[in-house]
Amino acid sequence: MEGAYKDKYSFIGEWYDNQASLIRRFNVFYYPTDDTLEMFDLKNRKTFVRRVKVNGITLDNFYIGCTLYILGRLIKIVDFACEDTRKKLHKDMEITFAMLKPLPTKIAGKILTHFQEHGLRVTKMKKARLTADDVNILYRTQLTDPTFPFLLDFLTGQLIYGLELVGKDAVSVCLKLLGERDPSKAAPGTIRALYGTDMVRNCVHASGTLEAAMEDLDYFFPPPPLNTARLRLTATLSNCTLCIVKPHAVREGKLGAALECIDEGGFEVTALNMIVVENINAAEFYEVYKGIVPEYKGMVEELSSGPCVAMEIVAKDKSLNTAVEFRKLVGPSDPEIARLLRPHTLRAKLGNTKVQNAIHCSDLAEDGLLEVEYFFKILDL
Repeated sequence: MEGAYKDKYSFIGEWYDNQASLIRRFNVFYYPTDDTLEMFDLKNRKTFVRRVKVNGITLDNFYIGCTLYILGRLIKIVDFACEDTRKKLHKDMEITFAMLKPLPTKIAGKILTHFQEHGLRVTKMKKARLTADDVNILYRTQLTDPTFPFLLDFLTGQLIYGLELVGKDAVSVCLKLLGERDPSKAAPGTIRALYGTDMVRNCVHASGTLEAAMEDLDYFFPPPPLNTARLRLTATLSNCTLCIVKPHAVREGKLGAALECIDEGGFEVTALNMIVVENINAAEFYEVYKGIVPEYKGMVEELSSGPCVAMEIVAKDKSLNTAVEFRKLVGPSDPEIARLLRPHTLRAKLGNTKVQNAIHCSDLAEDGLLEVEYFFKILDL
């Protein structure tokens, strides 16, 4: 028996039990041989979830600070539960913080793909508007730098993207991918050499150490009681529509390509948030398709299978109806049909099957605003 149990990883997970208003702690065991999970209730000393395979969860999904959707509960992984697991994984699961400065959406997409191709996965992301206080905190190590007043001026009041990146030696790998702060001195092929113009407009800011990364991530992605006060979501709720990059497409590293297509198709991303949608909310959101489309159950399972990226989309041409025009860019719901009839659409380029078709968008013009409100107001609460 001993041999069978050698091959497992163990973590400490927390679940906030709404009914009892308390945090329950578990050992979460992951078995890589067959991608199964098991949960053990630490307080009651008994098995809480027997070994089971959970849609969309593999070892890649585990890192300290991640949230996993396990059988109807959002479980936050807060620590390694044994030294063996820590030794094996902590370098592979390092996290860091990066901030994309004001950039065209197309370039932001290229940078996300660059990270992805070099082993850094985007595991949290949101668009926010910076205040002077935010800039002071995120640049706390550069306050005496001669460029700081220019940075403060450039970033205050501007829309930026904050990212949590996970990967092997993420802090040092990220800094290396960015290159020197001065783009003219950055090594060829680095992000700043490719897309930066000067030391202020050098595309990306990233944490210099693991300790700084933890502080930056805590600041940028605060726990629920603080998220209404700090770095709020930026939805405009005006002539807008909703776009969701589905969990499978996020896992497959297609988010950057989606942003590029959206920009090239004539649209702005005015708000963005990466979230894990609970099964009950996914079912409510897709309610209109229940009994209408045979894929309803699959759609609900897909949307709640891991982090998705929700965006508020607005047409650059203000005379257009955003929802109607964006629907055309997304294409038919079946990617096979999209590839035949509308090869330039998002689903043709990024979709796999009718359920894993990469993108959800609002079907009807009048639903655009309602769906944006659901994701950026209701779920945010």
